[in-house]
Amino acid sequence: MLLMQHIKEVQPYYKMLLETELFSKVFEEDMPQLLHCLHARVKNYSADSFIIHAEDSSDEFGVVLQGSVHIITEDMFGNRSITAHLNEGELFGQIATTRSFITSPASVIAVSEEVSIMFLKFSSLVAPCTRACSFHSLVIENMMNVLAKRNLLMNQKLAILSQRTMREKLLAFLYLQYKEIGSNEFDIPFNRDELADFLCVNRSALSREIAKMVDEELIETTRSHFILNEHTFL
Repeated sequence: MLLMQHIKEVQPYYKMLLETELFSKVFEEDMPQLLHCLHARVKNYSADSFIIHAEDSSDEFGVVLQGSVHIITEDMFGNRSITAHLNEGELFGQIATTRSFITSPASVIAVSEEVSIMFLKFSSLVAPCTRACSFHSLVIENMMNVLAKRNLLMNQKLAILSQRTMREKLLAFLYLQYKEIGSNEFDIPFNRDELADFLCVNRSALSREIAKMVDEELIETTRSHFILNEHTFL
């Protein structure tokens, strides 16, 4: 009964979910059975709430239904780094669950005022379905594509952090945003504190560097809004 209630809670998000990579090519009429097979459950969070703590053990991965979240890591000295910003339809925890009940390498924190997460059982995804659902193998294939894309994103993050100077890190980040959005004007998903965490740099030093780049007419910026000029990357 509780499982059916959770599936009912997901129903308003079907259209959005069917446009995601995980549920690509799945038919809407198959969603209730698919979510039943994967033991779907929905949980709501408020801003700054922990969804997952680092070192938590779980056989579930999450799909963001509403709002946005940050994946956070901390080193032995307590220095925090934002690994990723995830929006509606994006997944987290899928790498940690590639072996059952392995501990999570990162924390996941709600960013928006209202965040809804759908949790799915990874073991139910990879195990043969007793109903021989035709869409089950399709979702497994989709998950492989999701993992490949996440690996690409992690490589991009490493490429940013491998830059030698703070300015080079910032420019590498802005270039990826520019390529992804296809415009020289865009909003980044971070405030200044979060951007500093993402780039693994000091917040005050980052603000000074951004101010210098504005003075040099390399960029224009207001809060999270950036405009790149013709000679930004020259």
